[in-house]
Amino acid sequence: MGVGLLRVGRRVDRPYDIRRAITSGVRRLAPLIALAVLGLALAPRAALRAAPTIEIKAQTQLRLERVRMVDDAAVEVTGTLTDRLTGDGIDGQRVWVRIGSDGSAARSFATTRDGGKFTTTLRGVEPGTQTIALDFGGAGFLERADPVETSTDPARAQVALLLESQEAPGGVTLTVSATVDGEPDELPIQLSHGPPGGDLRRFADTRTGKPVRFTRAMAGGPGTQRIRATFAGDGGKQAATAEITLELGSATTTAMKVSATSLAFEDELVVTGAVTDEEGKPVPRAAVTLTTGDRRLAQGATGEGGAYRFAVKAELFGQGQFGVRVRAEPSNAALRPSDSPPAIIKIAPPQPVPVSYTIAAFIATALAAGGFFTARARPWQRFRRPAPPAEAAANAGDAEQEGGGLVVNKPGLVSTLRRASDDGFSGAVRDTVRGRPVEGAAVSLVLGDAAREVSTAADGSFALERLAPGEHRAEVAAPGHVTERFVVSIPHRGELRGVRIDLVPVRERVFQLYRRAAEPVLPEPRLWGIWSPRQIVEHVRAQRPTPALATLTDFVEEVYFSPRLAAESLLAQAAERVDLAIRERAQTAPAPAAAAPAAERARPGTSS
Repeated sequence: MGVGLLRVGRRVDRPYDIRRAITSGVRRLAPLIALAVLGLALAPRAALRAAPTIEIKAQTQLRLERVRMVDDAAVEVTGTLTDRLTGDGIDGQRVWVRIGSDGSAARSFATTRDGGKFTTTLRGVEPGTQTIALDFGGAGFLERADPVETSTDPARAQVALLLESQEAPGGVTLTVSATVDGEPDELPIQLSHGPPGGDLRRFADTRTGKPVRFTRAMAGGPGTQRIRATFAGDGGKQAATAEITLELGSATTTAMKVSATSLAFEDELVVTGAVTDEEGKPVPRAAVTLTTGDRRLAQGATGEGGAYRFAVKAELFGQGQFGVRVRAEPSNAALRPSDSPPAIIKIAPPQPVPVSYTIAAFIATALAAGGFFTARARPWQRFRRPAPPAEAAANAGDAEQEGGGLVVNKPGLVSTLRRASDDGFSGAVRDTVRGRPVEGAAVSLVLGDAAREVSTAADGSFALERLAPGEHRAEVAAPGHVTERFVVSIPHRGELRGVRIDLVPVRERVFQLYRRAAEPVLPEPRLWGIWSPRQIVEHVRAQRPTPALATLTDFVEEVYFSPRLAAESLLAQAAERVDLAIRERAQTAPAPAAAAPAAERARPGTSS
């Protein structure tokens, strides 16, 4: 308004001049005032159209462990609060405890400690059988647990169970011991098993002190198992439980067969075989490496049937006699690595190349080079060296990126003509999906008994200098990512300077495994690369999938969309759940013969 008065240029103390200036300013600001009013009117509608915020919370589980009478009117209650998926205890949370009916109940709360355990004492409890209730209402990223309610007499004798395991051929031997008020006793026990965070199935009835055999076949294969021993209680003793989590491991066997033991220098060696566990079942997705001495010739992975195949040029060996073998390293941590028996092969000397072939090769090379230089509009760009892999993009934003690993640098022309003399290893570690540097990743090299390790900086860079000559076993690990393993040869000609190591996030690998089970449910397979992960999960859930696929979808949703970092150990659980969903869909699929009437009705020229 002051600007309007200055622009009038007349006496501003007269009422007429002031009104005219105000009117002129309002007319000039009218369009801006109209836009502001329109924005205020549309703002609430835009807010209503905003996308909803989705929070994925961890599922929790309560367990009552012990109820005992401290004195005539006081009862001590002990229990645990755990993560339903991983079985880990959750500390620092408030759990409500109630004893008795609603009318005369004694209530209190307890705060969980390390391991998720909590203990509280309630007073004013009447003698006799009482109702014990536990409740956790959730907090932050923790879902509410299912309430626990049971009836027991705190005055009955306290029972403590101890469940122990010992390795045995094909599995483990389980032994349960019990004490009643501190004295050993023999009690009837029920044993059940299941995966961590899953439902338990009863598999044996026994008594304390009697060993029970639990095999890998009973568990459904190698892997992590949760075992629970339960005493149901009786008129004089309280109920009691004990749990342990154990790893059912298995040795593997690697079979190898070579195409020939004597080859010409120009031939190709084909190596085939399979990897199986102790029960003779195939081991899929196991990393296999073909070696001769300390040299690595080829690397790959077994298929769904546990088989593998390598094709290697004989000239890679050179002339002479060599021993080859295959090393298998399963992706399942419960399966132990194994080596195949060695095979001896003999490579004949190379045959001389005819002179006419050499002349023809030189002529073809000269013609190709001449055409290349002629077609180039900017010849100086031929001498521009590309950026090192550590500075190049790492497939950022590609949600279907499946493989990580080492991307070596391409040395200069002069470096390739020199002898290998560089004893350093440097570069950067990046997230292969988003292309971002990974800070704090552990880069370790092992040669014999010597080990070197370094952590990446904020920009993902690392450097290891003055390394000993040899084939170093390298391992790169970071929280929430799949660990990468490879071999580093020292010295080198510069290809290991400025390298890039791509790490695949665990949640992305879990979603890749989920594709095998979820893609057949989509309207069209091509939609997997078009729809977002959220759209895919919601569509699968809307199709009323089989129980195994529904459980797998809930598992994938929690792992993929949760703000917590997913542990690498979840990959084995994801693979097992995917295989179970595929088997269940195959069992419930309609018979092929049922489609014949529909085909007849759809045939041209027929009518219903």
